[in-house]
Amino acid sequence: MCAPSFARALPDAVTARDAAPLLLSCSVRGDPDPRVEWYKDGQPLHSSEVVNLKYKNSVASLAIAEVFPEDEGVYSLKAINSQGEVETKCNVTVKPAESAPTGGVKFGDKPPRIVDHAVSQIVNDGDAVTLSCRIVGAERFDVVWLHNYKEIKPSKDFQYSSEANIHKLHIAEIFPEDAGVYTCEAFNDAGESFSSCSLVVRVSGEQAATPQYAAFPASVTVAAAEPAVFTAQLEQPPLQLQWLKDGKPIDESSPRYNFTMEGATYRLEITKCSSDDSGQYQARAVGNKGDSLAAFYLNVVDN
Repeated sequence: MCAPSFARALPDAVTARDAAPLLLSCSVRGDPDPRVEWYKDGQPLHSSEVVNLKYKNSVASLAIAEVFPEDEGVYSLKAINSQGEVETKCNVTVKPAESAPTGGVKFGDKPPRIVDHAVSQIVNDGDAVTLSCRIVGAERFDVVWLHNYKEIKPSKDFQYSSEANIHKLHIAEIFPEDAGVYTCEAFNDAGESFSSCSLVVRVSGEQAATPQYAAFPASVTVAAAEPAVFTAQLEQPPLQLQWLKDGKPIDESSPRYNFTMEGATYRLEITKCSSDDSGQYQARAVGNKGDSLAAFYLNVVDN
């Protein structure tokens, strides 16, 4: 268990044009999962027709479709759990439409978009491993990699690199404790994009007790109203395979989804994606001696 902290805090200051959109976001971590509270000039904020507040996959965001001079002020976010609380603040300034903004969401800025995603792999104890994503759509953005939803600090064991639009995480030597979910987050003040994958580390001489994947479902980025299809293949049929979104089972009775199974191959189709479908997904293969999870991410973007 640990007190809340920010993998990515709010910027100190943002300048937006009058009548332009505003997006503030930050990444929150903690155990147990923190709850978040937004404030403007010390007064609590709640979702309304003007302000859209979201908190999912450890990312808290505040969006205003059109900002006006009265929206200027200090916006703050508190993250709170049983172990403590932490706060981050951003001073928002609104400039007249004829004035060029000096920071924050600049006119013409676009969010980054991950178009080639990190790939789930089965690797051997001690192997060198590289994960990569191709990221397009924005001139300026930042990238962080996370392991089991905690930010990876660059080091000699975990190195970040980028060349052209390919961003990589190099793991010099992987160990069983390095297994799990890896996530790439690309973000700027206009938005963000995610890619998740699973690394399974096999140890020589040890038999796997839980169900094993022969092919993993993969992260994708699709346009709104398009379908998205995910396939998981197991080496042997498990007792059950569940599909989860943001940690909760997907409603298999909903007409929005199609579920198929053939032998040890399972397929999930979202027939017509909307922004609400964006998020962290998992396939959970249930076995006699435990479950195996395969993580992936769906990004739904406007056309």
